[in-house]
Amino acid sequence: MITPNDPPHHYLRFKSDQLYRRYVQENGSTKPSLTKPQEQYWVSDKSHGSYGALLFHPDWKAKRKEILQRDQYRCIHCRSDKDLQVHHRQYHFIAAKQRFRLPWEYPGHLLITLCESCHSKGHHKYKVPTIIIK
Repeated sequence: MITPNDPPHHYLRFKSDQLYRRYVQENGSTKPSLTKPQEQYWVSDKSHGSYGALLFHPDWKAKRKEILQRDQYRCIHCRSDKDLQVHHRQYHFIAAKQRFRLPWEYPGHLLITLCESCHSKGHHKYKVPTIIIK
């Protein structure tokens, strides 16, 4: 049942970590690691847009370097070492602050190294979920 407090229809509501994980598994997305199952998670099927200039910030550059090193400077899908990019496996909207998490604030398990080709193909095939954290 939809109530006035529910978000727009393009959001899905999950009351537990287990239900969210089942949704992720059934829809082919990557498996997240949620640590607070008592919270309610909202997933948007719409993109929140580009981080743009934030991707040039020194904190993102440091986080990007950390992920590239961890993945041995190779695409985790095709193993290429050309045109590498760091991909966010999900986005987090922090409802209390009314903002998205900054690109470098994500834990390492939500970031992966992909070549430009695999990254582009992935974005055309799958939508990156947006988790709204209350």
